[in-house]
Amino acid sequence: MPIYAYDAVIDPDQAACPVVGLGVDGRAHASGWHSHRRGQLLFQAQGSMTLFLADRVGELAPLQAAWLPGGCEHRVTMPGGYAFRSLFFDPNVYPGLPAQPCVLDVNPLLRELILRIVAWPADAPLDAARARIVDTLLDEFAAAPSRPMPLPMPSDRRLRPIAAELLKNPACGLSIEEWGGRVGASGRTLARLFIAETGLSFTRWRTQCRLLLARARLAEGESVTTVAHAMGYASDSAFIAMHRRVYGESPARLWRQSAEQAEAVAASALRRPQPAQPYCP
Repeated sequence: MPIYAYDAVIDPDQAACPVVGLGVDGRAHASGWHSHRRGQLLFQAQGSMTLFLADRVGELAPLQAAWLPGGCEHRVTMPGGYAFRSLFFDPNVYPGLPAQPCVLDVNPLLRELILRIVAWPADAPLDAARARIVDTLLDEFAAAPSRPMPLPMPSDRRLRPIAAELLKNPACGLSIEEWGGRVGASGRTLARLFIAETGLSFTRWRTQCRLLLARARLAEGESVTTVAHAMGYASDSAFIAMHRRVYGESPARLWRQSAEQAEAVAASALRRPQPAQPYCP
């Protein structure tokens, strides 16, 4: 599998193959805003990734990937050790892929197909056998449960500093009235704006923000207790209850999935032959 340091990767839009696979391992990276001509299926194989779009923020947890259509402006932050595997699809060859970004669940078969294609050279045409593998991946992609990025971002000038601070400091417990005193608006006005711009009340938006960031830290291997306190919860049990209510699973299960995912990706790389001349797409 061709694995590269982030600063050694060149533009995948320039590759000859209509499906380009790319694997990058590293530590603590934050990209600037950018886009690709090709559509990108971005699979976080290890560690956590926060994905920012113009109007939304999402977190890739274990067994999830993000679809970013060609031209979609985005940036990512990865606070610790990470390994991501991406596939880039030429829209002229694959015009039927989704037009909107989303997060999708990755089952074991889809994961293995992603890892298989990442290992292919990017400067070679698809033969019949590889084309069949791509067709199978596209079938699994189409069938995978998907949803929009979970955290809508407000654009109002009074709401932007509130959202930015809560993303940076999720334990902040200021009330909507206290925020009003800081940004020059009444609490009632801010409450109305949050619903109008995000579809969520201030309290629900803050809860989703906390849980989004909590999942990133759980994926990094931090304990439930540490994460609960960092997110501003008074007790582990309150955090666990809220996480289960929103995601339908305990945070400990997410932590276990992260470890299992890393093991599966490592095992897949070990049993797959390495290319003789890795190509840097």
